[in-house]
Amino acid sequence: MNIKSLFLIGCMLLFSQIIVGQSKNEKEEKVELKTFPKKAIEVLQTLPEDCKRLKFYKEIDGAKQSFEAKFKYKKLRYSVEFSAEGIIEDIEVTLKPKNIENAVTSEIRTYFKATYKRSKLIKIQKQYIYNASLNAIDFLSKVLSKRSSAEVNYEIIAEVKSDSERDIREFTFDKSGRFLNFKTLNPDSYEHALYY
Repeated sequence: MNIKSLFLIGCMLLFSQIIVGQSKNEKEEKVELKTFPKKAIEVLQTLPEDCKRLKFYKEIDGAKQSFEAKFKYKKLRYSVEFSAEGIIEDIEVTLKPKNIENAVTSEIRTYFKATYKRSKLIKIQKQYIYNASLNAIDFLSKVLSKRSSAEVNYEIIAEVKSDSERDIREFTFDKSGRFLNFKTLNPDSYEHALYY
């Protein structure tokens, strides 16, 4: 290998580490439904009447602005996120490890054991990713009725300890439990994420 090739490989490795280890600095404020974009309001008006604790939020993460509705339905906690234009982005449901397939849980735990000295899982969410070819109202209905065939990821907030540091991070794993990426959560931004 020549020096130019080694330099390019080094730059690519550095760039990939920067992308994987981004920081999440999310600010969330409670708002009224009427402040949501019209398309989002139309979707949320189709929620079942027996949804409980329905709350609405505006989120800002760097330059990105989004809207989120959080509620409890059939004993599960959901959040529906919309873009600034009112397009649904994803639906997340909070789970316990026992509610995830054993093979997926095993893959995730293997990642944490191999990567960190210690880890403590704080919050687990199954993320249903919206595809623009779907009708947004049908997508929401199918997720709530557990009939969705949408692509899923798992988002896990965990406290991790390596040799030199301890952080709280938000990890994303694919449907099989394979690691995709993480973001370090800044203390000011993670309290709402942990406790809803």
